[in-house]
Amino acid sequence: MNFPTVEFPWFGNGNIVAIIAIIHVLISHGVAIGATALVVSSEYYAIVTKNEKLDQLAKQLTKWILIITTTVGAMTGVGIWFSTTVIQPDSIGSLLRIFFWAWVAEWVVFVLEVVFLLIYYYTWETWKEGKAKRKHLNVGIMLAVFSWLTMSIITGILAAKLTPGRWVETLSFWNAFFNPTYLPSLGFRTFLSIMLAIALFTIFVRLFVKDEEVRMPLLRIFSIWGAISLPATVVLGIWYLQSIPDQAAKLIVWSTGLPEKTFDVLNMIAFALIIVFLFWLAIRPKKLPIFLSLAVFMSAIGFIGEFEVVRESIRKPYIIYNYMYVNGITAVKAEEMNRDGYLAHSTVAKIKKVTEKNKVEAGREIYQGQCLACHTIDGWRSKRALANRLKGWPQQSIESFIPTMHQVRPMMPPFVGTKEEVEALAAYLYKVANEEK
Repeated sequence: MNFPTVEFPWFGNGNIVAIIAIIHVLISHGVAIGATALVVSSEYYAIVTKNEKLDQLAKQLTKWILIITTTVGAMTGVGIWFSTTVIQPDSIGSLLRIFFWAWVAEWVVFVLEVVFLLIYYYTWETWKEGKAKRKHLNVGIMLAVFSWLTMSIITGILAAKLTPGRWVETLSFWNAFFNPTYLPSLGFRTFLSIMLAIALFTIFVRLFVKDEEVRMPLLRIFSIWGAISLPATVVLGIWYLQSIPDQAAKLIVWSTGLPEKTFDVLNMIAFALIIVFLFWLAIRPKKLPIFLSLAVFMSAIGFIGEFEVVRESIRKPYIIYNYMYVNGITAVKAEEMNRDGYLAHSTVAKIKKVTEKNKVEAGREIYQGQCLACHTIDGWRSKRALANRLKGWPQQSIESFIPTMHQVRPMMPPFVGTKEEVEALAAYLYKVANEEK
């Protein structure tokens, strides 16, 4: 424990990060990347077909891309790194040391992305004829490229947390960045972004764009992109799944909290819904049902939520695979802490050695350092609330379970510390599980 702990006792630290991340991915993928590709395609189609109304609609969509990405998108982007920095500082510190220059490059690329977005929107009416219009379209293409480049850099960092590859031995930046899941993950996210944009925007087009001279070509563009992106997403998704560690693959269903059959049925229904939606979009766009568009809209949000939760959870017991456990303890440091004591190596713990007088308080410090990343004492998620999970357990049973918990539940990191620290943690957990609420 090298940093002070920040605790969200009822809601849970991991849930705070998850909510911010889900909102950000919906915007960064679905709006900044996917919708930008659709808008630039729409402007191109409007130029080719001389459809001024479609061109103006593309401008209006760009206005919303600008508003959403520079407000909620930017705030949640900063929010991810702020929340993870205070909740998982050891992990973020390690990533910053590995990917320092990648983060610098990502910041520069993101600034240029925003600059292109501003130019693209605010020159729409001034660059609207002849060569000027072509120049405007080129700015849109550059915007789409830089939006994708932003994701391509971040994907290298995120993918390395699950599959650091040879970095664990070489400590090479290039081994970490171009890790085993980098390319499949990047390809999957690229086409997923376009599918997400189609799912999110179609309902608004269906509800608010009444002029068929505009709506029909726009939905046609959506259907063409969908026909390309859905198969690509499936193929690249399979490649991605085959590239992750076997233990991680086994945790996919577990991480959703759903029974396996329910998980399979829900995902099959959602996939069938997407196929029906795309066929309807391509064959009978005029008769596209509002309820189908809405169902796809809701399914897309649900899938992103599921994807982000699964992506974060399947790394367990690690937060950086084969290097750092989810509680911030590195695998190489664990043996030393088992010998000398966890508290003795903590830079912020007030108690360095367990005694009979401070046993419960020492247990609380150990809980904050080793359990807080995933668990709460109380809270809305009863499976993660230790007071609920351990209610009725004798203290001796808790004490016996702690050293073997990672064998019983492989997604949990092993306890790190001395026998006395095991007793201290057991004493604290027994106390909070049996207190009157």
